[in-house]
Amino acid sequence: MDYRVSYVSVYEYEADVILNENTLKIVPYDGDNQILLKHEVGTIPKGYMTFYRDIFHNIVYKVKVTEPHRRLEIFSYSEVKVDNKVIKTDYEFPYNYGFNEFLLPTKLVDPEPFNQIAKEVTKGLRTLGEVIEAIVKFVRGKISYKPGVTNINTTAYEAFKFGYGVCQDYTHVTLAMLRALGIPARYVMGVVNDNPRATHAWVEVLTPDGTFLDVDPTRNKFYNLGYIKFAIGRDFSDVSPVVGSFVSSGRGWLKEVKIEVKIRDS
Repeated sequence: MDYRVSYVSVYEYEADVILNENTLKIVPYDGDNQILLKHEVGTIPKGYMTFYRDIFHNIVYKVKVTEPHRRLEIFSYSEVKVDNKVIKTDYEFPYNYGFNEFLLPTKLVDPEPFNQIAKEVTKGLRTLGEVIEAIVKFVRGKISYKPGVTNINTTAYEAFKFGYGVCQDYTHVTLAMLRALGIPARYVMGVVNDNPRATHAWVEVLTPDGTFLDVDPTRNKFYNLGYIKFAIGRDFSDVSPVVGSFVSSGRGWLKEVKIEVKIRDS
């Protein structure tokens, strides 16, 4: 399926900003089952912009705005093709993946506190698909969706103990459980293809044949979701859509984020 995707975030400030620098990951990923057909990234006021790909092959823009302003608009307009994958989940579990960067602990996702929990939840299961579905069911039973309890620095174990969170927390806890079992899994940030209101987080699980299976523990959806991913990483800190700083005598805040996804006419 081909999509047109627009992303706009608006920031406002109570005093003039004389320097505004941001790192952006707001362009659809170009790889795996996605093909980026075209894209445009910019800001109002216009800034100096550079582009590169990071270690995960994410498309990253850096922008520096030096024109004084009290409002900053950051935008991207893209066209992307999302293909279905051949889904196979009956791989024998456990499986030795060897070294994989998506098994390593991170600041936000440490598998160690989940080792015993993950073993108990998946006891007696024989296939990767059974394990994935059992973990998602468990996570959804332990965490209730509630904004405002957690933040971008909340770890997987903290969210698990709170029992509340948002998509980032569902994703972090699911990653920790999978990694505790020796299953490489990565954090994905992007947008859903049905009435998106903000960026979303979900999980991609590595299979023994090298395919990544997309799994959304927040919405209880599995495989070939049709979502549009912007960036992948080990946890949220690798994929934040906008990270920046500004120089001003006053405060600033995010006023709104507007996201639109439409099916692209052929």
